[in-house]
Amino acid sequence: MEFQFIIDDQDKKLNVEETDGIWLVKLDGELIEAEVIPVAPFTFWISTCGKSFVAYAAENEGKSYVFVDGHQYFITRPSAGAKRKSRLGGTLKAEEVVGAPMPGVIVKVCAVEGEIVQSGQVLVVVESMKMENNVRAGSEARVKRVLVKAGDSVNFGSSLVELEPVTR
Repeated sequence: MEFQFIIDDQDKKLNVEETDGIWLVKLDGELIEAEVIPVAPFTFWISTCGKSFVAYAAENEGKSYVFVDGHQYFITRPSAGAKRKSRLGGTLKAEEVVGAPMPGVIVKVCAVEGEIVQSGQVLVVVESMKMENNVRAGSEARVKRVLVKAGDSVNFGSSLVELEPVTR
């Protein structure tokens, strides 16, 4: 099957073939072989390149999100209209609110208001299904507001941290 997506504001061509639980994924010409096992609704255990991890997929208000290895991706099909930006990927152009990638409980808040965070820096740790998931910054930004504290229960898409661009 061939798909065309926009992932983190970049056009991506994806070819997928599945045989007996082994997936051959070709993303922009790079071939990846992975074992994918559904473990719960919208939750998958993936083993590829000697690594194993859990991936979560969700849809909310017509938007698709994938949360993998501490990173959240916004995925859409291209349309004739304007491209849509990832909530976490790419360069931060305006204020944005980082949402919870899945329902769970906030275990730790690493972000501090006023702090400048780097791409990949952990902002919040969410526990879901007895697994801790790091929610990371997708690009350099300033933490405008922290909207949760340890112990808070959150739903998918709940606002966690508000970021703003860094002006220099």
